[in-house]
Amino acid sequence: MNLVKMGNSVAFTAASMALSSLGHVYTAIGDYPNALASHKQCVLLAKQSKDQLSEARELGNMGAVYIAMGDFENAVQCHEQHLGIAKTLENKREEARAYSNLGSAYHYHRNFDKAMSYHTHVLELAQELEEKSIEMRAYAGLGHAARCMQDLERAKQYHEQQLSIAEGLKDRAAEGRASSNLGVRITYASQPTFQTAAG
Repeated sequence: MNLVKMGNSVAFTAASMALSSLGHVYTAIGDYPNALASHKQCVLLAKQSKDQLSEARELGNMGAVYIAMGDFENAVQCHEQHLGIAKTLENKREEARAYSNLGSAYHYHRNFDKAMSYHTHVLELAQELEEKSIEMRAYAGLGHAARCMQDLERAKQYHEQQLSIAEGLKDRAAEGRASSNLGVRITYASQPTFQTAAG
């Protein structure tokens, strides 16, 4: 790589990181149109620099913003594109992230059977990769979906697995989320939750 190309690559990366961070800030304050615009620019930059991994991740970010806007169809389209690129790259960690996002989207849409299916894919990939943090996220998603399907016993089992992994990882924040999930599984059995991405 010559210096000009290297300089362009560094500039693309810096611009993309700045725009992505800006997109997350806009999302946090509820300015979804500007969040979406920032992540769309990141996708364009990633395509120009032929950085497929960044493109996939930014599509995932766009999908999350669309969900926050209540636009289920565009959210799913973005997450499916994210998944397609991850499969092309044979990047199983990124596949797991895309499946998790799809599970969250279908949970939001109250299609809990489909959400369960996607979170099961996440669990399978996590176990294949031996990635406990991803496995924990999968159990969280499965537990939320099972709870909303009124399958409280299965929800309890999933969240107990989530808690066990969190304890093994000594992740206090994750332990707190899992304990909270166990505590509310009956009280909010019919209320949709949307915490699967954070697990």
